[in-house]
Amino acid sequence: MSSRKDLLPKSTLAQAVGYALNEYNAICDIFKRGDTALDNNYIERIQRYISLSRRNSMFFGSHEGASRAAILYSIAISCRLNGINLFEYICDVIEKTVEWQPNTPLEKYRDLLPDRWKKQQQH
Repeated sequence: MSSRKDLLPKSTLAQAVGYALNEYNAICDIFKRGDTALDNNYIERIQRYISLSRRNSMFFGSHEGASRAAILYSIAISCRLNGINLFEYICDVIEKTVEWQPNTPLEKYRDLLPDRWKKQQQH
């Protein structure tokens, strides 16, 4: 960059060239792997659900209610990311846990997280 005397250091073009040079290795890696998205639209669409929930958040009633809602949103988005029907997932989880004792090991609950649940359904 310093060899480019015709670019003003603070110009937009100089900043863009500097950014590209700093990120050159990462840019090359994107094309080597082939499975990396070139944009973040996928994440933006997921974030949209969270943004839409902000309007409803004033009706949670308490911080505990908001915390529970955040957990449910997280589960719903995890199901979406894993291609799981949320209704089927919730029904199955309730059906499995309804008879569990209060001292059930946490690992048993972790096995019900959407990604692990999906693997169990495929077997």
